[in-house]
Amino acid sequence: MAKKSIRVSHIGIPGDLSVLKLKSYLRTALAEAAQGTGDEEILLVKVLVPRPLGLRAGERLFDKVLQGIVDKDPRVNRVSVEFIDGEVTPEKISESQARTQKEIDAYGHLLEESTDDEQPGHST
Repeated sequence: MAKKSIRVSHIGIPGDLSVLKLKSYLRTALAEAAQGTGDEEILLVKVLVPRPLGLRAGERLFDKVLQGIVDKDPRVNRVSVEFIDGEVTPEKISESQARTQKEIDAYGHLLEESTDDEQPGHST
């Protein structure tokens, strides 16, 4: 199988978002992030969530909603959540991008190999 490029999209969740609106916000934001993703790309999505909102929503909500998105949208290969202190700012997104790039540089080949071997299932 041809080597696929890895594309990472970071999504910042506003801290003033209610838990009730969080599901629809996540669905919309992930669909927008996946636009233009082709078969030659592996799309990884990192969701940055202010810690207080994350605590109010709970881990189960994120697991259920994000797994549902990954299961239904074949363009999204992986989703991870990062809880941050304070609001999501451009600086915090840049810091997360730098950490993610280091991880991809170190372990991206494993992701490419597992994608080549996987059958039609996805994981979060």
